[in-house]
Amino acid sequence: MSGLFKLAAAVAIGATVAGGATALATQDGAASKSREPANIGQVKNDVKAYYGDYLDASGKHHYSDTSTFVKDSQKQVADAKRYLSKRLTDQVKNPAIVLDVDDTSEITFGWEADNDFGFDPVKQQAAIDKGEFPANKPVLELANWAAQHGVKVYFLTGRNELQGPQSLKNLANEGYPAPAGAFFKPKTTAPDYLPCGLTCNTVQYKSGTRAHIAKTATIVLNLGDQFSDLEGGYAERPVKLPNPMYYLP
Repeated sequence: MSGLFKLAAAVAIGATVAGGATALATQDGAASKSREPANIGQVKNDVKAYYGDYLDASGKHHYSDTSTFVKDSQKQVADAKRYLSKRLTDQVKNPAIVLDVDDTSEITFGWEADNDFGFDPVKQQAAIDKGEFPANKPVLELANWAAQHGVKVYFLTGRNELQGPQSLKNLANEGYPAPAGAFFKPKTTAPDYLPCGLTCNTVQYKSGTRAHIAKTATIVLNLGDQFSDLEGGYAERPVKLPNPMYYLP
């Protein structure tokens, strides 16, 4: 093999590997390509960098107020506030906003990073009981601004109904306004407005609950960090907040 041919072959292989694809020779000489997934360790590091991760004296993870995550959140919330302000100027009737809790009204990043981004329901319950999840500051400011301007605030979360009392206590302690209503996923008895009962998936549960709220209010904004928080309608403006930590269908 000539030196020039070797160099050309090396460049081609290097480009393939750099692109994350592996060429496999077949019997007829053709090549099939398979793409290797992103390395999970590097992805976790990327997520930490996005949140501006830092450790406190006890070794616990926290996100930074100067992080890209916060800047992205502020932009989305600012756009939402402008829309809400316009609708108030338009004198929309019975205005309301709907807020998801995790990771919309509260941020679980520190707890997630402490647990290597793995979900443990027992540890989650302990964190809720201790009020460990901090408020998402841009959302907190929006909620209070809305309440001060006559907008009803509703919480709609995938946390189950048994977690409701402590969750509401934590939200109040963080400075959120008293909600016009708070909805937690039914665990024992489903309300009549949810035909799917206790078997609802996230979209069915959340869109069905918004439909219930919309009977007496105009949901101007619906804020969530998962697309399943937003799908199914019954809100004028869905607002997707960033969350690269987990996915909930």
